[in-house]
Amino acid sequence: MLQRKEITSLLINVICTKMLLTFPRTMIINSGNSAWIQAIYNSVIVFIIFFTTYSIYRGKKNIIELAQMFGGKALKIIVGIMVFAVLMINFATIIRIFPETVKIVLLQDFRVELILVALLIAMSAGAYIGIESLAKINYIFMPVAGVVFIGFLLLLIPYYKFENIFPIFGEGYKNLFVNGFNGISLFSDLILLNVFLSHCENNGEAKKSGKKSLFVSSVISVIILLAYCLVYPYPASKEFLIPVYQLAKVVHITSFFSRFEALFQFIWSILVLLYSAIYVYALCYVWQLTFGLRYYRPLIFPIVVINGVIALIPSSIVTAVTAEKLENIIVYPLAFLLPIIFGFVSRKYYGKLKESGKEQKSEEV
Repeated sequence: MLQRKEITSLLINVICTKMLLTFPRTMIINSGNSAWIQAIYNSVIVFIIFFTTYSIYRGKKNIIELAQMFGGKALKIIVGIMVFAVLMINFATIIRIFPETVKIVLLQDFRVELILVALLIAMSAGAYIGIESLAKINYIFMPVAGVVFIGFLLLLIPYYKFENIFPIFGEGYKNLFVNGFNGISLFSDLILLNVFLSHCENNGEAKKSGKKSLFVSSVISVIILLAYCLVYPYPASKEFLIPVYQLAKVVHITSFFSRFEALFQFIWSILVLLYSAIYVYALCYVWQLTFGLRYYRPLIFPIVVINGVIALIPSSIVTAVTAEKLENIIVYPLAFLLPIIFGFVSRKYYGKLKESGKEQKSEEV
Protein backbone atom coordinates (compact mmCIF):
# COMPACT_ATOMS: atom_id res chain seq x y z
CA MET A 1 0.00 0.00 0.00
CA LEU A 2 1.38 3.41 -1.00
CA GLN A 3 1.09 6.32 1.39
CA ARG A 4 -0.11 9.69 0.14
CA LYS A 5 3.33 11.32 0.38
CA GLU A 6 4.89 8.45 -1.60
CA ILE A 7 2.38 8.49 -4.47
CA THR A 8 2.65 12.31 -4.56
CA SER A 9 6.44 12.29 -4.92
CA LEU A 10 6.20 9.47 -7.46
CA LEU A 11 3.81 11.49 -9.63
CA ILE A 12 5.96 14.63 -9.34
CA ASN A 13 8.94 12.65 -10.62
CA VAL A 14 7.18 11.05 -13.61
CA ILE A 15 5.62 14.36 -14.69
CA CYS A 16 8.67 16.59 -14.24
CA THR A 17 11.26 14.26 -15.77
CA LYS A 18 10.20 15.40 -19.25
CA MET A 19 11.07 18.98 -18.30
CA LEU A 20 14.67 17.94 -17.64
CA LEU A 21 15.11 16.70 -21.21
CA THR A 22 13.72 18.04 -24.50
CA PHE A 23 10.12 18.90 -23.65
CA PRO A 24 10.81 22.61 -22.89
CA ARG A 25 12.23 23.04 -26.40
CA THR A 26 8.98 21.79 -27.94
CA MET A 27 7.05 24.45 -25.99
CA ILE A 28 9.53 27.21 -26.86
CA ILE A 29 9.40 26.38 -30.58
CA ASN A 30 5.61 26.72 -30.36
CA SER A 31 5.26 29.77 -28.12
CA GLY A 32 8.63 31.52 -28.16
CA ASN A 33 9.72 33.01 -24.86
CA SER A 34 6.12 33.00 -23.67
CA ALA A 35 6.43 29.22 -23.17
CA TRP A 36 6.14 29.79 -19.43
CA ILE A 37 2.68 31.30 -20.02
CA GLN A 38 1.79 28.22 -22.08
CA ALA A 39 2.85 26.08 -19.11
CA ILE A 40 0.42 28.02 -16.88
CA TYR A 41 -2.33 27.67 -19.50
CA ASN A 42 -1.71 23.91 -19.85
CA SER A 43 -1.68 23.48 -16.07
CA VAL A 44 -5.08 25.17 -15.72
CA ILE A 45 -6.57 22.88 -18.39
CA VAL A 46 -5.18 19.75 -16.73
CA PHE A 47 -6.46 20.86 -13.30
CA ILE A 48 -9.95 21.17 -14.81
CA ILE A 49 -9.66 17.72 -16.41
CA PHE A 50 -8.33 16.20 -13.18
CA PHE A 51 -11.07 17.63 -10.96
CA THR A 52 -13.70 16.62 -13.50
CA THR A 53 -12.37 13.06 -13.55
CA TYR A 54 -12.13 12.58 -9.80
CA SER A 55 -15.45 14.28 -9.06
CA ILE A 56 -16.98 11.52 -11.19
CA TYR A 57 -14.74 8.63 -10.15
CA ARG A 58 -15.74 6.29 -7.32
CA GLY A 59 -13.87 3.50 -5.58
CA LYS A 60 -10.41 2.01 -6.04
CA LYS A 61 -10.86 0.05 -9.24
CA ASN A 62 -8.64 1.25 -12.07
CA ILE A 63 -9.89 1.54 -15.64
CA ILE A 64 -8.74 -1.98 -16.59
CA GLU A 65 -10.65 -3.57 -13.70
CA LEU A 66 -13.71 -1.44 -14.46
CA ALA A 67 -13.53 -2.46 -18.13
CA GLN A 68 -13.84 -6.10 -17.10
CA MET A 69 -16.83 -5.35 -14.87
CA PHE A 70 -18.55 -3.39 -17.64
CA GLY A 71 -17.71 -5.41 -20.76
CA GLY A 72 -16.09 -8.65 -19.66
CA LYS A 73 -12.69 -10.02 -20.62
CA ALA A 74 -12.84 -8.74 -24.20
CA LEU A 75 -13.22 -5.10 -23.15
CA LYS A 76 -10.64 -5.56 -20.39
CA ILE A 77 -8.07 -6.76 -22.95
CA ILE A 78 -8.87 -3.89 -25.35
CA VAL A 79 -8.59 -1.25 -22.62
CA GLY A 80 -5.53 -2.90 -21.10
CA ILE A 81 -3.71 -2.87 -24.44
CA MET A 82 -4.67 0.80 -24.94
CA VAL A 83 -3.29 1.73 -21.51
CA PHE A 84 -0.16 -0.35 -22.18
CA ALA A 85 0.35 1.45 -25.51
CA VAL A 86 -0.05 4.90 -23.88
CA LEU A 87 2.50 4.04 -21.19
CA MET A 88 4.89 2.49 -23.72
CA ILE A 89 4.83 5.55 -25.98
CA ASN A 90 5.24 7.88 -22.99
CA PHE A 91 8.19 5.86 -21.75
CA ALA A 92 9.80 5.48 -25.18
CA THR A 93 10.27 9.24 -25.58
CA ILE A 94 12.40 9.33 -22.43
CA ILE A 95 14.41 6.16 -22.93
CA ARG A 96 15.39 7.16 -26.47
CA ILE A 97 16.63 10.62 -25.50
CA PHE A 98 18.27 10.02 -22.09
CA PRO A 99 21.29 7.94 -23.25
CA GLU A 100 22.13 10.66 -25.76
CA THR A 101 22.09 13.33 -23.05
CA VAL A 102 24.42 11.27 -20.84
CA LYS A 103 26.83 10.89 -23.76
CA ILE A 104 26.71 14.62 -24.55
CA VAL A 105 27.21 15.77 -20.96
CA LEU A 106 29.30 13.14 -19.16
CA LEU A 107 30.53 10.27 -21.32
CA GLN A 108 31.53 11.67 -24.70
CA ASP A 109 33.82 8.71 -25.43
CA PHE A 110 31.24 6.03 -24.59
CA ARG A 111 28.99 4.39 -27.14
CA VAL A 112 25.30 5.20 -26.66
CA GLU A 113 24.51 1.47 -26.75
CA LEU A 114 26.64 0.85 -23.63
CA ILE A 115 24.90 3.66 -21.76
CA LEU A 116 21.54 2.23 -22.81
CA VAL A 117 22.46 -1.26 -21.57
CA ALA A 118 23.44 0.19 -18.17
CA LEU A 119 20.09 2.01 -18.03
CA LEU A 120 18.16 -1.15 -18.94
CA ILE A 121 19.92 -3.17 -16.22
CA ALA A 122 19.29 -0.49 -13.59
CA MET A 123 15.61 -0.08 -14.39
CA SER A 124 15.13 -3.88 -14.46
CA ALA A 125 16.55 -4.12 -10.95
CA GLY A 126 14.33 -1.25 -9.82
CA ALA A 127 11.18 -2.83 -11.26
CA TYR A 128 12.07 -6.17 -9.64
CA ILE A 129 11.99 -4.75 -6.10
CA GLY A 130 8.40 -3.55 -6.58
CA ILE A 131 6.47 -0.29 -6.56
CA GLU A 132 6.36 0.07 -2.77
CA SER A 133 10.16 0.05 -2.47
CA LEU A 134 10.53 2.30 -5.52
CA ALA A 135 8.07 4.79 -4.07
CA LYS A 136 9.96 4.90 -0.76
CA ILE A 137 13.34 5.42 -2.48
CA ASN A 138 11.82 8.10 -4.68
CA TYR A 139 10.30 9.85 -1.66
CA ILE A 140 13.69 9.90 0.11
CA PHE A 141 15.55 11.22 -2.93
CA MET A 142 13.10 13.92 -4.03
CA PRO A 143 14.05 16.40 -1.25
CA VAL A 144 17.71 16.08 -2.30
CA ALA A 145 16.75 16.84 -5.90
CA GLY A 146 14.61 19.73 -4.66
CA VAL A 147 17.50 21.33 -2.76
CA VAL A 148 19.80 21.05 -5.81
CA PHE A 149 17.08 22.52 -8.03
CA ILE A 150 16.54 25.52 -5.72
CA GLY A 151 20.30 26.09 -5.52
CA PHE A 152 20.47 25.87 -9.30
CA LEU A 153 17.82 28.59 -9.70
CA LEU A 154 19.59 30.85 -7.21
CA LEU A 155 22.92 30.45 -9.00
CA LEU A 156 21.22 31.53 -12.24
CA ILE A 157 20.08 34.90 -10.80
CA PRO A 158 23.08 36.88 -12.18
CA TYR A 159 22.22 35.67 -15.69
CA TYR A 160 18.54 36.66 -15.69
CA LYS A 161 17.60 39.46 -18.12
CA PHE A 162 13.95 40.43 -17.80
CA GLU A 163 13.80 42.00 -21.25
CA ASN A 164 14.25 38.50 -22.72
CA ILE A 165 10.63 37.53 -22.03
CA PHE A 166 9.31 40.20 -24.43
CA PRO A 167 7.15 40.19 -26.49
CA ILE A 168 5.05 38.83 -23.66
CA PHE A 169 2.87 36.67 -25.95
CA GLY A 170 5.80 35.33 -27.94
CA GLU A 171 4.73 33.79 -31.24
CA GLY A 172 1.19 35.07 -30.95
CA TYR A 173 -2.14 34.21 -29.33
CA LYS A 174 -2.93 31.39 -31.77
CA ASN A 175 0.30 29.52 -31.13
CA LEU A 176 0.02 30.09 -27.41
CA PHE A 177 -3.64 29.20 -26.79
CA VAL A 178 -4.61 27.03 -29.79
CA ASN A 179 -1.51 25.15 -30.90
CA GLY A 180 -0.25 25.31 -27.33
CA PHE A 181 -3.12 23.10 -26.15
CA ASN A 182 -1.02 20.06 -27.09
CA GLY A 183 1.32 21.00 -24.25
CA ILE A 184 -1.03 19.22 -21.82
CA SER A 185 0.80 16.07 -22.94
CA LEU A 186 3.36 17.06 -20.29
CA PHE A 187 0.86 15.75 -17.74
CA SER A 188 -0.12 12.56 -19.59
CA ASP A 189 1.89 10.54 -17.05
CA LEU A 190 -0.92 11.31 -14.63
CA ILE A 191 -2.62 8.16 -15.93
CA LEU A 192 -0.26 6.28 -13.60
CA LEU A 193 -2.37 7.53 -10.69
CA ASN A 194 -5.29 5.56 -12.11
CA VAL A 195 -3.12 2.51 -12.83
CA PHE A 196 -1.89 2.47 -9.22
CA LEU A 197 -5.30 3.34 -7.73
CA SER A 198 -5.58 -0.02 -5.97
CA HIS A 199 -2.21 0.67 -4.28
CA CYS A 200 -3.62 3.81 -2.64
CA GLU A 201 -5.47 3.79 0.68
CA ASN A 202 -8.68 5.05 -0.93
CA ASN A 203 -10.01 7.28 -3.68
CA GLY A 204 -9.85 10.38 -1.48
CA GLU A 205 -6.15 9.90 -0.74
CA ALA A 206 -5.47 9.36 -4.45
CA LYS A 207 -7.28 12.60 -5.27
CA LYS A 208 -5.25 14.54 -2.70
CA SER A 209 -2.00 13.07 -4.06
CA GLY A 210 -2.96 13.92 -7.63
CA LYS A 211 -3.95 17.46 -6.70
CA LYS A 212 -0.71 18.17 -4.82
CA SER A 213 1.52 16.55 -7.44
CA LEU A 214 -0.18 18.52 -10.22
CA PHE A 215 0.35 21.78 -8.37
CA VAL A 216 4.02 21.11 -7.58
CA SER A 217 4.75 19.84 -11.10
CA SER A 218 3.04 22.87 -12.63
CA VAL A 219 5.10 25.26 -10.51
CA ILE A 220 8.33 23.45 -11.37
CA SER A 221 7.50 23.49 -15.09
CA VAL A 222 6.68 27.19 -15.11
CA ILE A 223 9.84 28.05 -13.15
CA ILE A 224 12.09 26.01 -15.47
CA LEU A 225 10.65 27.65 -18.57
CA LEU A 226 10.68 31.13 -17.06
CA ALA A 227 14.32 30.75 -15.95
CA TYR A 228 15.33 29.55 -19.41
CA CYS A 229 13.48 32.38 -21.14
CA LEU A 230 15.08 34.94 -18.82
CA VAL A 231 18.57 33.67 -19.60
CA TYR A 232 18.24 33.11 -23.37
CA PRO A 233 16.48 35.54 -25.75
CA TYR A 234 14.25 34.27 -28.53
CA PRO A 235 14.97 32.93 -31.19
CA ALA A 236 18.32 31.76 -29.75
CA SER A 237 16.38 29.92 -27.03
CA LYS A 238 14.87 27.45 -29.49
CA GLU A 239 18.22 26.31 -30.85
CA PHE A 240 19.30 24.21 -27.86
CA LEU A 241 18.07 20.62 -27.76
CA ILE A 242 18.17 20.21 -23.95
CA PRO A 243 17.29 23.57 -22.33
CA VAL A 244 17.93 22.59 -18.70
CA TYR A 245 21.38 21.27 -19.58
CA GLN A 246 22.09 24.53 -21.40
CA LEU A 247 21.10 26.47 -18.27
CA ALA A 248 23.38 24.29 -16.15
CA LYS A 249 26.30 25.08 -18.47
CA VAL A 250 26.17 28.80 -17.72
CA VAL A 251 26.55 28.29 -13.95
CA HIS A 252 30.09 28.73 -12.62
CA ILE A 253 30.39 28.28 -8.86
CA THR A 254 34.15 28.79 -8.49
CA SER A 255 37.23 28.45 -10.66
CA PHE A 256 37.78 25.06 -8.95
CA PHE A 257 34.29 23.70 -9.69
CA SER A 258 32.86 25.21 -12.83
CA ARG A 259 30.98 22.27 -14.38
CA PHE A 260 27.68 22.45 -12.52
CA GLU A 261 26.03 20.56 -15.39
CA ALA A 262 27.92 17.40 -14.34
CA LEU A 263 26.38 17.58 -10.84
CA PHE A 264 22.99 18.35 -12.31
CA GLN A 265 23.30 15.42 -14.74
CA PHE A 266 24.04 13.13 -11.78
CA ILE A 267 20.85 14.25 -10.02
CA TRP A 268 18.60 13.98 -13.03
CA SER A 269 20.16 10.62 -13.97
CA ILE A 270 18.93 9.21 -10.67
CA LEU A 271 15.50 10.76 -11.28
CA VAL A 272 15.37 9.18 -14.75
CA LEU A 273 16.45 5.80 -13.36
CA LEU A 274 13.63 5.96 -10.80
CA TYR A 275 11.23 7.12 -13.50
CA SER A 276 12.27 4.23 -15.76
CA ALA A 277 11.93 1.61 -13.03
CA ILE A 278 8.47 2.94 -12.12
CA TYR A 279 7.41 2.76 -15.75
CA VAL A 280 8.74 -0.77 -16.27
CA TYR A 281 6.83 -1.89 -13.17
CA ALA A 282 3.68 -0.11 -14.42
CA LEU A 283 3.95 -1.77 -17.86
CA CYS A 284 4.35 -5.19 -16.24
CA TYR A 285 1.47 -4.52 -13.85
CA VAL A 286 -0.87 -3.44 -16.67
CA TRP A 287 0.00 -6.57 -18.67
CA GLN A 288 -0.51 -8.72 -15.56
CA LEU A 289 -3.96 -7.21 -14.94
CA THR A 290 -4.99 -7.35 -18.58
CA PHE A 291 -4.29 -11.06 -19.01
CA GLY A 292 -4.90 -12.20 -15.42
CA LEU A 293 -1.33 -13.34 -14.79
CA ARG A 294 -0.21 -14.41 -11.33
CA TYR A 295 3.23 -12.79 -11.28
CA TYR A 296 4.64 -9.64 -12.89
CA ARG A 297 8.38 -10.31 -12.54
CA PRO A 298 8.69 -12.74 -15.49
CA LEU A 299 7.45 -9.87 -17.67
CA ILE A 300 10.32 -7.52 -16.75
CA PHE A 301 12.88 -9.01 -19.14
CA PRO A 302 10.74 -8.98 -22.33
CA ILE A 303 9.39 -5.48 -21.62
CA VAL A 304 12.89 -4.11 -20.97
CA VAL A 305 14.19 -5.74 -24.17
CA ILE A 306 11.31 -4.26 -26.21
CA ASN A 307 12.05 -0.80 -24.83
CA GLY A 308 15.75 -1.24 -25.51
CA VAL A 309 15.00 -2.03 -29.15
CA ILE A 310 12.67 0.99 -29.41
CA ALA A 311 15.38 3.21 -27.96
CA LEU A 312 17.70 2.32 -30.84
CA ILE A 313 15.21 3.21 -33.60
CA PRO A 314 15.91 6.98 -33.97
CA SER A 315 19.13 7.78 -35.83
CA SER A 316 19.82 10.81 -33.65
CA ILE A 317 18.50 12.87 -30.77
CA VAL A 318 16.96 15.29 -33.30
CA THR A 319 14.88 12.45 -34.75
CA ALA A 320 13.85 11.46 -31.24
CA VAL A 321 12.66 14.98 -30.48
CA THR A 322 10.52 15.01 -33.64
CA ALA A 323 9.05 11.61 -32.72
CA GLU A 324 8.36 12.88 -29.19
CA LYS A 325 6.24 15.75 -30.51
CA LEU A 326 4.11 13.46 -32.69
CA GLU A 327 3.71 10.82 -29.99
CA ASN A 328 2.59 13.35 -27.38
CA ILE A 329 -0.26 14.44 -29.66
CA ILE A 330 -1.38 10.80 -29.92
CA VAL A 331 -0.98 9.93 -26.24
CA TYR A 332 -2.72 12.62 -24.21
CA PRO A 333 -6.29 12.18 -25.55
CA LEU A 334 -6.31 8.56 -24.37
CA ALA A 335 -4.49 9.37 -21.12
CA PHE A 336 -7.14 11.91 -20.10
CA LEU A 337 -10.31 10.56 -21.72
CA LEU A 338 -10.14 6.93 -20.55
CA PRO A 339 -10.30 7.82 -16.81
CA ILE A 340 -13.26 10.16 -17.47
CA ILE A 341 -15.15 7.51 -19.47
CA PHE A 342 -14.61 4.81 -16.87
CA GLY A 343 -15.33 7.30 -14.11
CA PHE A 344 -18.97 7.08 -15.18
CA VAL A 345 -18.68 3.28 -15.14
CA SER A 346 -17.28 3.41 -11.60
CA ARG A 347 -20.35 5.36 -10.42
CA LYS A 348 -22.60 2.63 -11.79
CA TYR A 349 -20.80 -0.19 -9.97
CA TYR A 350 -19.66 1.58 -6.79
CA GLY A 351 -22.88 0.95 -4.85
CA LYS A 352 -22.86 -2.75 -5.73
CA LEU A 353 -19.22 -3.08 -4.70
CA LYS A 354 -19.89 -1.47 -1.32
CA GLU A 355 -22.82 -3.74 -0.65
CA SER A 356 -20.82 -6.86 -1.52
CA GLY A 357 -17.95 -5.73 0.73
CA LYS A 358 -15.43 -5.83 -2.13
CA GLU A 359 -14.64 -2.12 -2.14
CA GLN A 360 -13.43 0.09 0.66
CA LYS A 361 -15.34 3.25 1.31
CA SER A 362 -13.90 6.16 -0.66
CA GLU A 363 -13.12 9.32 1.21
CA GLU A 364 -14.99 12.23 -0.37
CA VAL A 365 -13.04 15.44 -0.66
